[in-house]
Order: sequence, then C-alpha cells, then structure tokens
Amino acid sequence: MADRSEIAVAAVLGAIASGLAPDPEVRTVEWATENFVLVDGPYEGELWNADNAPYMVPIFEAIDDEAVNVVSVRKSAQVAFTTAAIAWVGRNIDTAPSREMIIFPTLLSVQDFNREKLMPAIEASPALRRKVRSQTSRSSSGSTALSKRYPGGSLTLTGANSAADLRSKTTRRQFRDEIDEWPLDLEGQGDPYAMADARQIAYHATADWKRLEGSTPTIKGISRIDERFAAGDQRFFQVPCPHCGEFQRLEFGSKETEHGLKFEKAWPYNAHYICRHNGCVIEHHDKREMLRRGKFVAEVPGPGRHPSFHIDALSSNFTTWNNVAEAFLAAKDDPQKLKAFVNLWLGESWEERGDAPDWAKLMNRRGDYPEHTIPPGGLVLTAAADVQRDGIFYEVVAWGVDQQSWSIEIGYLPGSTATIDAPVWSDLNKVYERQWPDAYGGSWPVDQMAVDAGYQTQVVYNWTRRRHRSRAVKGVPGWYKPAIASAPSDVDLTYDGRRIKGLKLWPVGIWPLKSTLYHNLRKAGRRDGEEADPPGYCHFSQFHDEAFFKQLTAEHLKERESKGRMVKEWVARGPNHFHDTRIYNMAMAEALGLSTLTADQWKKIARDRGVSDQVQRDMFAARNELDQLVGPAEETPQPRPRRRVRSRGI
Repeated sequence: MADRSEIAVAAVLGAIASGLAPDPEVRTVEWATENFVLVDGPYEGELWNADNAPYMVPIFEAIDDEAVNVVSVRKSAQVAFTTAAIAWVGRNIDTAPSREMIIFPTLLSVQDFNREKLMPAIEASPALRRKVRSQTSRSSSGSTALSKRYPGGSLTLTGANSAADLRSKTTRRQFRDEIDEWPLDLEGQGDPYAMADARQIAYHATADWKRLEGSTPTIKGISRIDERFAAGDQRFFQVPCPHCGEFQRLEFGSKETEHGLKFEKAWPYNAHYICRHNGCVIEHHDKREMLRRGKFVAEVPGPGRHPSFHIDALSSNFTTWNNVAEAFLAAKDDPQKLKAFVNLWLGESWEERGDAPDWAKLMNRRGDYPEHTIPPGGLVLTAAADVQRDGIFYEVVAWGVDQQSWSIEIGYLPGSTATIDAPVWSDLNKVYERQWPDAYGGSWPVDQMAVDAGYQTQVVYNWTRRRHRSRAVKGVPGWYKPAIASAPSDVDLTYDGRRIKGLKLWPVGIWPLKSTLYHNLRKAGRRDGEEADPPGYCHFSQFHDEAFFKQLTAEHLKERESKGRMVKEWVARGPNHFHDTRIYNMAMAEALGLSTLTADQWKKIARDRGVSDQVQRDMFAARNELDQLVGPAEETPQPRPRRRVRSRGI
C-alpha cells in the first residue's frame, strides 16, 4: 500500500495536470444557445435558437471543425448571417480568446455595425459583458469603438478601405462581411482581400487560423463571393417534401419549369411550392418543419475545397413565399429592380446581358408617328446632346407612364464646337427653346436637357450655366453607380481670363443605364403581336434610319483582365453617338424622378399638359391599367380561401 506521502504527491500532480489541461472546446451552437442574446429582429431579447435559422448550424459546425480554415457563405439579405457571425465571434471571445478582426466594406459601415449590432450584443449577453473591457476606461487597456479588448486577446474592427489596419495587424481569426462591396484596389496598394489574407500568415504553420466570410452577390464575373463559393464544395440546403419525403433545394423556378415557387399575379398571391420529384403541392405553413429537417449537400466535394454554403430567402423563416412573390412582381419589368431581387432575395449574382439587340429587328418594328410631335402617351420631354469637335449629335425623347419612351427627333448640328459664340451652340439653343407640339393641341419645351461635358468641357459648362433646364453631365463607369448623382460636383471655370465659380457637373452611372436600355429594347410590344406595350418599351418611327439603329446598339460587354481578375466593361464597335444621347436622356428621366412617380402624380402631369380626363382614360385603358392609374382608389382586397391547385405560376 502506498504511504501517505506518495498519495499526497499523486494528488498534487493530478491537480497540476488537471489545471494545465485545456478546457473541453465549446461549440458555437452550444455557446450561442446558452449565452447569445438577440438584440434586434422578431426575437429581440431572446437567446439564439437554432430552430429560427436551422441552416446556420452546419455553418457553425464547419467553422468549428479543427480541419477547416475557411468557410464561405453566399447569401441573400435578411437570413441572419451577420447575427450568427457575431455569435461565433462572441464564442471565441468567451471560450477561446485570440487576436481577431472584423472587416466590413468601409470604416463607416463597420462603425454602424459596432453601434447597432456588436456593442448591443456584448451588453445584452452576460458572458461577453464580463469579458470585454469597457469603452469608458481611461487606460490604454480599455476598449474603443473599433478595438475590443478582453483577457487573452483583442478584436479589431476595420474597413476594407483602411490600408493602415490591413497592413499592420496580425490576426488569428477573421470575419469578412459583404466582400462583394470591397474595392478591387486600395489606394494603389493592391487588393484588400489579399491584404487581409496576409494578416493571417503568421498562423499558417500552426494551421489554427480561421476565416468566416460572407456576402450578398452582385454581378456575375466580378462577384468575390461567387468566386469563393465556386472554389469551395458548393453546399446547397435541401429539405424533405412533406408529402413524398424526397429531398430537394428550394428554387425560384420559372414559367418553363414545372417545379419551384408558383404564385398568382395579384394579391394575395397564394404562393406555394411544387415538388420537383412528384409534383406535390407544398404550402408555406409546411416550410418551418421542412427547414428543421433540412441538410446541406455539397455538389462539388473533393480535396482542396473548403466548405462553401448558399442560403437564400426561399429557405428563410424570416420572410414568406408571398413576400418573395410580391418582390418579384414589383421588380420583373425593371432590370435594375430585377437585379436587386436576384441579389437580395435569391442570393445569386446577376448576369449582365451585354450582347447588343438586333438593330435590323428594331428597325423593322418601327411605328409611324410623325417627327417633331409628341405622340399620345408622351407627357414629359427630355433632350440630350453628345458634343464632338466638329458638331453635336442630339435626341429628343418623350416619356410616359411606366417609363415608356418615344424618340421624336434625332439630329446632327455641324460646326466647330470650340467656342461658345460658334453658330453650332446657337443651333443647339434652338432645340432647347423649341416648343414641341403634342397630340392634344398643346406644346411645351424640353423639361430637362443633358449636354455631355466629356469634350469641350469649358464651353459646355459655360453654355449650361445660362440655361436652368440644362445640365452638364459626364458618364462614370461602374455597375453600382446611380443613374444620376444625388448632387452635382462643384467645378470652377476659367474663361476669357475670368474665373467662374459654382458651376455644376452631374455624374451619370452609364453602365447600369446601358444594361437597362438593352433590356428595354428587347421587350416585345404590340408590333410584335403582344396585347400591350410593356413598361420601359422604346418607340421609334419611320424617320429613324439604319444609321441611327446601328449607333443605338453599337456597344457591347467585353471581358478583360484587370488587377489579376476578369472584369466586364462596355466597349463600342463603331460610332455610338445616338447610344450616348439615349443614355443621357434616360439619366434626365431619372433626374426628373419619372421612375418613382405615383399614379396621381402622372395624372397631375397630364392635367398640367392639357390632356382631358377622357383622353387620359383612353390612353391608360389601352394599357389595361385603367383602374390602377386613373380610376378611383381601390379598397383593400380581402383574403380569399386558399386553393390547393397548381396556379398559373410565374
């Protein structure tokens, strides 16, 4: 039998060994369920519950896996991914502290995140409140808005537009949010994504670094999260049909597919899902249980591929299928709104269609309204001028409800544009001042004119500053530039030895406008055998010749390499002056707010133009929208019983 001294020594050694052994690792799901208090949304004040976002559990399990360094999540909006990422960061702070970094697209966005989400979460969760040092501490060891300190580590919050942090910090773990909004190049120093990668090199040898990244995708071909998702094993969430039990991914579908989300075109939509395997009708009330039993399935498993996940609104408990249907119906006729729907609701990148429409087909479907006259339906008038060295190209466009357009005059004004007193500028002024007759016996001048300041800039500034219904504009590239800036840039002009201050230049986001133009040009209308001309339809007449249509469709998207990545940009394959004038006309329509006008506002414009109520009714009734546009306000429709039938589908 061992003597008492041996027993004592063994006890001491056992206690020391126990003290040195690491605590059992706490999984993120367990920690969040017991400690993480939600600070916004429908479950504010409650502990995180996996049943509300069951697709997050496999994502947590992947990032907790010792063999995994990177997890990528391609997502739609409002699927609780950022909230879940805070839970992962919180678990790290509480149970496995180290140096960590959260990176948002900009410093401003990460400051908003800290104020609205992170700090409220820290204060609401006792486990975090005990660990994270107060921001009110006067010592250098206290936390700040962009730096959280806690025993065993620290958390840096920064933006992908901050070269200082991305060049100087060493971090073991990173959470990267909305990586599609990160700049491609940071102050000429390179890709911020690669710069963030370099912050984790020190942990490569120990292989214990972690990166959780996510984003709503943007444009196919330039989307970072698309690229990261494709590099991974591409996991989609699959759920069992409540009737036949077959697993499937919930997909939006289309008119051509029998499976997918189906709904009616009017409220209350009656959205339901058709099973891809057996055509079963799945109602929305079945969704929550399906999601609870769901699982991720990797479509491209294999060595060297990290876990990459896709989640979207169809598989979210935070919205309904009726909401998805409503969002699609509100967006389907507007390419920019449809792009947002695809990104924000379906979690997919938008593929810009950059092939030019067939100019000959457009020419063959011309109408026969007279030149120089505003046809029925035209209620607002814009003009745009493309200035060249030896002349000015211009187009005048009439606009109607739902952004339908009629090109009523095109022309070329020859002559040197080098000086403001050159005759060609007087000729342009005649276009600006002209009274254009309409179909109802009235007439009016252009409501807004754009003049391209990319050439003869000083002369253009000098001309437009004297004409309050004109704007000097300049096209700017980029997929997410607004059609017209919310405010102009202030510029100074030196002219005839005098300095003129306070001139205005309006940036125009030409890339999305070009995409919208081509989308609208492809739309079929009455002259193609349809019952009505759709929103955005572009009308032309017999005076538009072959040269006009070739210029209108002269540009296309071309792919090239930029800073190590393939990007798409618009290029011209011939003269494109009338293409440019139409783009600037569209910018002026947006500047006038035509895309946001209500039915009552359109009615007021029609009255102001002298259009009689009866003519208004005839005008709008021809588009089968009399009740919505000129009729009395409708009462809120009452719900009707659900029908378990296959609806028309969209």
